[in-house]
Amino acid sequence: MNVQVERPLPFSADAEASLLGAILGGARGFESCFDALRADDFFLETNRTIFAAVRGIYESGGQPDLLGVNDRLLHSGELATAGGISYLASLADGMPRIAPVDQWARLIRDKSRLREVIKLAASLQERAFSQVDDVTRLLDGAIESFSTLSREIEGDKDDGLTYRDAATRLLEELSDGTDAKIFTGIDRLDKVTGGFRAGELIIITAETGVGKTVLAQQTRHQSCLQGRHSLFASGEMLAPHLLRRVLAAEANVAQGQMRRRDRLTDSDFQALVVAANHQCERCRIIDGELDLARIRRAARRMKSRSGLDLVVLDYDELITAPGKDEFEQQKNLTRAAKSMAMELSCSVILVSQLRKPLAGEDVQRPSLQRLYGSGAKAKHASIVLLADREYVRELVGDETVAQIFVLKNRDGKLGRIPCRFDIRTLRFESTDAIGRDADDDACWNAKTRAGNGFGVRG
Repeated sequence: MNVQVERPLPFSADAEASLLGAILGGARGFESCFDALRADDFFLETNRTIFAAVRGIYESGGQPDLLGVNDRLLHSGELATAGGISYLASLADGMPRIAPVDQWARLIRDKSRLREVIKLAASLQERAFSQVDDVTRLLDGAIESFSTLSREIEGDKDDGLTYRDAATRLLEELSDGTDAKIFTGIDRLDKVTGGFRAGELIIITAETGVGKTVLAQQTRHQSCLQGRHSLFASGEMLAPHLLRRVLAAEANVAQGQMRRRDRLTDSDFQALVVAANHQCERCRIIDGELDLARIRRAARRMKSRSGLDLVVLDYDELITAPGKDEFEQQKNLTRAAKSMAMELSCSVILVSQLRKPLAGEDVQRPSLQRLYGSGAKAKHASIVLLADREYVRELVGDETVAQIFVLKNRDGKLGRIPCRFDIRTLRFESTDAIGRDADDDACWNAKTRAGNGFGVRG
């Protein structure tokens, strides 16, 4: 029979008391502890209450000495919880002006992290005993929780890079080819953006039916051909339905025939079989109900197992994100997408539904400010692309005519790129009209210098 013995949680009463005494006594360099510690890092309630009061005084510009802290606690009604004036006085009594503040702060933080590990492990054990989740969900949740804690711990130790180290790292990436980029396959667009880099968030937006998902899928396919693999998170279509478009285009079968087997000839079906056999065995799709935690777990697993260069989120309104309203959910989703790009060192494409139809001046001269204002999408994205097809928007004109506006390009030019939309293969393609490199570059540069209404550089 197994007998569980309760053991005390890790903490250091001496370190907590000594650090508070150093602050109340005005020890040299006590301010550094406010960057390293939270009130919750203190185990004893008395010390937790005192540190919260000390931090409040310091952040308001006051001096957190014995009298100031006593007055604040007295005013808030917490003096008794903090042990009273006698305990406060004993903390600072005899404390030298030079004290190992950083050492005490690290010890308190380490003990706090150990308690968090114990808490997570206990929660995992309880959920396993209660059998409320299947094993996969239980382990995925545990991995997510421990990964988050691990990143926080690593963040505590992150002092950044020197400029020399950052420059050396850049040159290493350039020389060994690790600065690999993601391309769309639209020559002019790829030339203007320089490709999508690791750590970047790229937003593709358009009205319904223009081809947002098509452009994202096209980019994924182009990347795969160059040996850079992706995770496609589809909240709009199930994986087989997403592949329906892809296989039809590669097998040269009309999209309308793909819904019924009796409309496919034997040669059509054989071509589809061949196309299916040529699909990548490393690129992956997750579909159905999507939330941030599920996408992050899948991306991390793929990164560790087979490598990951691109994540596509299709599309923003169909991915569950925390927040009290749609605005806050969209903000949190965009920030999470950017964070994922940085953490996993990959490009992230966020497919975003255009919030209002293009009309008036926005048809010819759309701007990032008018379409998205100063929200999270405008702030966190490195590149924002707006796809437009007059035929879809107005039901007039040539069905194959398209254009892509570069509304934000952190490292380059902005403007309009004319394209051709192949309605059979469902691809955006370059047109002959954009082959005049020298004249075209001069036009782009003039527009950018003049601030010609195309958005902002960032």
